[in-house]
Amino acid sequence: MPTVLIIEDEDLDRKVLHSILLSAGYEVVGTARNGEEGIELSRTLQPDLITIDLMMPKMNGMEVLSKLMKENSETKALICTSAHSDPVVDLAMRYGAKGYIIKPFQAKSLLATVKEVIGAPDPARANVWDF
Repeated sequence: MPTVLIIEDEDLDRKVLHSILLSAGYEVVGTARNGEEGIELSRTLQPDLITIDLMMPKMNGMEVLSKLMKENSETKALICTSAHSDPVVDLAMRYGAKGYIIKPFQAKSLLATVKEVIGAPDPARANVWDF
């Protein structure tokens, strides 16, 4: 079953993303409130996918992505941003991000993007909600 690590400093965004992924049947193996914590968790948990907020204190999403890709170029990461065509998103894609998720999160598009990167969730774990 595909596993996900969420790196997001905003409590509400982190909880919403966690809830959507969990309800769809993905296994959220960890959440981090900042980039440093996220990098440590990624080393320990080795998730199939890491979602990374671009704008975070201490270490921004680009720094996190860069470190993760240097440690493992096979890392699958999605950037979370409120901008549809931000030049930073283009840069993140060049750094190795597999895509991006727009805030505020819309369940259907978020799940379609996640599915494209790591495949379908376990249907036995999914709730009956129709996103």
